[in-house]
Amino acid sequence: MSQAQLAGGELTKGFISQVEAGLVRPSVRSLQIMANRLGRSLDYFLGDEPLAAMKRLTFHRLAAEAAVERRDWDTVRAEVARALGERPQPRDHAKLLRFLAQAEITSGDREAAFENIARGLALVTAAADPIEVAHLLYLRGLAYGQQSHYVAAGEALEAARDVVEKYELADPRLRARILVSLGTAYRRLRRTTKAAQTYASALSLASSVDELRLAAQGYMGIAVSLYDSGELDGAIANYQRALELFERVTDTGFELSVLHSLASVYVEHGDMQQAAELAHRCAARAKAVGDKRMSAVAEVVLARIALAANDAAGALRLAEGAEKTLSDLGDAVQRADALRVVGSATDAVADYEGSDRAYRKSIELLTAAGDSPDLSAFAVEYARKLRARGKVDEAFDLLELARQGAPKT
Repeated sequence: MSQAQLAGGELTKGFISQVEAGLVRPSVRSLQIMANRLGRSLDYFLGDEPLAAMKRLTFHRLAAEAAVERRDWDTVRAEVARALGERPQPRDHAKLLRFLAQAEITSGDREAAFENIARGLALVTAAADPIEVAHLLYLRGLAYGQQSHYVAAGEALEAARDVVEKYELADPRLRARILVSLGTAYRRLRRTTKAAQTYASALSLASSVDELRLAAQGYMGIAVSLYDSGELDGAIANYQRALELFERVTDTGFELSVLHSLASVYVEHGDMQQAAELAHRCAARAKAVGDKRMSAVAEVVLARIALAANDAAGALRLAEGAEKTLSDLGDAVQRADALRVVGSATDAVADYEGSDRAYRKSIELLTAAGDSPDLSAFAVEYARKLRARGKVDEAFDLLELARQGAPKT
């Protein structure tokens, strides 16, 4: 075969000549074109086939892990599929299944997530690989929480926390995420004292270092370029540098979530001063990073605080502004919370028509979202308002709805 024949329409004769002379290294794409024409596999040119397969597995696993950090779930699925094609050993296999479960939880496919979590846990043990077991148990807790099975969620998250503590795992991000999810499970189960303690522990672990995230993303770009050039070792090294930086970064969204949750717990405890401090801190941080959603949910907490101080007008102003923002963003659950405050504030100023409209819309949103614990709490609150107005039959119907929406066990 001549150089021109090998080059075909995609490459050039001069390029083939340079490759033969050792003057250039072909990219993976160029090498694949030449391999196909010569009737050889890509591994024939890469050298030792098992070693090449191991490097490809490592690259795709790291690429999937970096995509998880970016929340790029399509890339996660694609990279996991490529890595699984390399027949990974149990530990790597479990980690890949964990990445896949994260993508499925985000998309709402909890059945597939549970299946992959169970498969992953069957491949590893806490004694041999505690970090992977802790990650998988954490995801199981998240999936149960999405289904409002808060007892099961709490058990899975407590098991994850116990693994982290028993084996003294040095992963502050994982520990913080387990704690904030566990705090939410406790809160949904009305165990507010434990929720407050757990949220406080999570908050102490939260931080934000945006420069590190940018540097990590830069390393990821280098890794992809090196992989395209056939430099697997260099690509892997750069992905590892990126992931080392990611391990030192907890994203701002997580920090805001903890601040909001902790503020809400203090409201429920009646400590309005502490709640206000945290809510203002959350609102200021959200505004600084341009997070409209978290800014709005912080305003809902501030509206609840204003309502507790008998400032119905101030509460209504804050809650209505937040409700409009959350409606525009499509956040049904947080919008329902804002409407609940609107309903309570309008009831306080004897605007009963407006109160009914807000409460009913709130309950409609929670019913559609399947948020049973909040639905139960909102229905009880609305029932009390109706009973105070003498609407006993309507109040009874709402109490029955609240009973049906009690937290699942």
